[in-house]
Amino acid sequence: MEPAQLQLALNVVTITAVASLSGYCYLLKKENRKLAANRDAPRPEAVLPAEAALDIAELDVRTFASARRARWVKGLASSISQ
Repeated sequence: MEPAQLQLALNVVTITAVASLSGYCYLLKKENRKLAANRDAPRPEAVLPAEAALDIAELDVRTFASARRARWVKGLASSISQ
């Protein structure tokens, strides 16, 4: 292969790679903005009165995770039964 042909092939591959990479970056940035907007939106989360009295700073992580899992399972079971 001559150097001119090799340079042409390298240029085509490089231009295609840069265009593809910039397209992926654009799409990821767009998705990131959408996720950030959803994260900033307030989520309606029902707080049980017994849990509202607990201070989260005093809870053990395992206890907190266990209570949250129990609420999730209870919510899942109630949504399935309806």
